[in-house]
Amino acid sequence: MDDEQGTRMRRILWVLGGIAAVVLLLSGVGNGVTSVELVFYAIVIGVGAVIVLAIRALVRVGDKRPPPVQLVTPSTQGMTPGWYPDQRDPKLNRWYNGSEWTSATLPRE
Repeated sequence: MDDEQGTRMRRILWVLGGIAAVVLLLSGVGNGVTSVELVFYAIVIGVGAVIVLAIRALVRVGDKRPPPVQLVTPSTQGMTPGWYPDQRDPKLNRWYNGSEWTSATLPRE
């Protein structure tokens, strides 16, 4: 998400929070809702908005991580395709195709 989308998201959240606050205030008028209850509702809405913004910030931080580094196995650098002693079984030779070890094996002579 780029900065423009993030700004748009924050504006939408503020507008929705404002609408929710107005609805709560209007629903409380004449229904016996105390000012303490209205303050409580406003705090709940504010905490909810902060949680949403915090989650968005964490997601944004996750997007900026560099890609993982691919390691090259040093033992195969510069090796040409061919039969080589198997590292797991000293009785076998294993075929290296120039980029990776294959499942092909032969008895060692």
